[in-house]
Amino acid sequence: MSALRFLIALPKASGAQRGPALLRARTPSTAVTNGVPAFWCHSSERPLQAGRLTVIGTLFGRRASSGLDQIPQAVADRISASPAALIDDYWGPYLAVIGNEDGSISVVRDPSGALPCYVMETETHFVLASDLGTFEAAGTPAGGVQWERLFDHLQAIEIRRAETCVEGISELPPGSVTRFAGANRLTTPLWSPWPFTSPAARLAPGAAPAILRDVICTSVSALASRHRQVLVGLSGGLDSSIVCAALAAGGHDFTCLTLATSDASGDERPYAKLVAQAVGARLLEHHYDPRKIELARSASAHLPRPGAKPFMQEIERAYALALGAGQADAIFTGNGGDNVFCYLHSAAPIVDAIRAAQSPALILRTLRDMCAVTQCDLLTMTRALLSSLLGRSRVSGPDPSLLNAGRARGHISRALTPYMDDAPANLPGVAGHVRLLLSIQNFIEGYDRAAFPAVVPALLAQPIVETCLRIAPWDWCRGGINRSVAREAFEGLLPRPILRRVSKAGPESVTAAVFAAGRLQLRELLLGGLLRDHAIVDPVAVETVLDDPATVHGQMLYRILDIADAEAWARLRGAGVGSTIGR
Repeated sequence: MSALRFLIALPKASGAQRGPALLRARTPSTAVTNGVPAFWCHSSERPLQAGRLTVIGTLFGRRASSGLDQIPQAVADRISASPAALIDDYWGPYLAVIGNEDGSISVVRDPSGALPCYVMETETHFVLASDLGTFEAAGTPAGGVQWERLFDHLQAIEIRRAETCVEGISELPPGSVTRFAGANRLTTPLWSPWPFTSPAARLAPGAAPAILRDVICTSVSALASRHRQVLVGLSGGLDSSIVCAALAAGGHDFTCLTLATSDASGDERPYAKLVAQAVGARLLEHHYDPRKIELARSASAHLPRPGAKPFMQEIERAYALALGAGQADAIFTGNGGDNVFCYLHSAAPIVDAIRAAQSPALILRTLRDMCAVTQCDLLTMTRALLSSLLGRSRVSGPDPSLLNAGRARGHISRALTPYMDDAPANLPGVAGHVRLLLSIQNFIEGYDRAAFPAVVPALLAQPIVETCLRIAPWDWCRGGINRSVAREAFEGLLPRPILRRVSKAGPESVTAAVFAAGRLQLRELLLGGLLRDHAIVDPVAVETVLDDPATVHGQMLYRILDIADAEAWARLRGAGVGSTIGR
């Protein structure tokens, strides 16, 4: 079963509409050519329609354990009159389309951004789609590489921008309503993280773990209710283990998949087995094979931005094998757990405690806790605290490494969700938590929607994110351990060795092996490729890194592989990639 794919075609000269906001078309191409506002999605999908409201995806009530099968007319009327009611009363991976009385059409994207939504403007239409392949299937293929945007992207891969790296393709912001009227469109934010971080919204420390456990279990169970069987990517770390515990608590049928390197440095199987036994789930194992990773192939080829690490090819292959051998119709992950559970590595939580006028005892406790979390001594943390209090600490900026410093700069595309424009300047812990949430946006979209089922980063569900934002930064490090509220929340549901883990292994050895074996290929890719031709990279800097024996063990290893993925992605986009779904 493939992930939900859709296309919405909004004629610029549609005029006032009567009846349902959208007509359902049989193919993506007929949605564009029939001359009225229309949508396409796979025949197995059942969008919700009532009056002028159409919802593509899944809607959950705030306390519901399963998705809505229909929308009462009174609810549809209320949402049509005030789209913010949709954000306040419901959640889920959805896109809602409202036909307004004046003939304009409003589109609401849920705050999690779990259902992708890209926008193309043609001479006659605004076309919205879930993926690049669907644009192509509609006869409105995406353009080539937008080099200036690719340069911006490589300077800050963790920032998702409104403009993509493909010509003519932008993205509809999550948590917003966009009104399309003729040839014009206007986007208005409906959701913001900041109200949930206010002192009035803050959860009491004693109540937070139980509330968080209830919200996680309810939300994860609701997400799973739409699937017959779930495949969970289980690393053996805290976050994916929490997803498994929540699925088990909801009585869902699921299988776990864990990946291991051939050496002990990236073998998490003992921890994964411990979790699988505790939750009563079957565990599948897959070994990374560096020989099957191709540096000339981008795992981001189906996306409008590059950004996949080479080892993602092996994770994709492992999922494909597991899906082929089973009945799963969704992949659940714990991706984003560090982000939603406020895993900070600085003095910011201490600063917040001071400026929030917390007690001296709590401030001193937070100081000791952050020393333990960051594994630094008291003097070092005190210096960092004073620097932050005096406004001398800096947020990391663009990363110019390996890029062409002499490239002429145009305008920088705005952030997709510019929440940091309104960040409280005096509360770096709160700001850091939201910045963490933004930094995961480019890494959760999943695999080719035409070939894989939905990939669900379950911990980024809207109710979970909102609840975590209500927990003070200094409570997340309580006891000198990161993500402490989440650990306490799942006491009794997960084995103690899992709850006490503060780090886990990864595929670093695979990454190093791929780089070592591929140095010559990387030289060809990067020193004679499109990024050099378009003045994106600094060839001298790239060559220096490729020739340095220390690269295989340093942080620059990941940087040069990011650049290599961008080169492979650009070559594929130049050659033309896509899908023929729905023709």
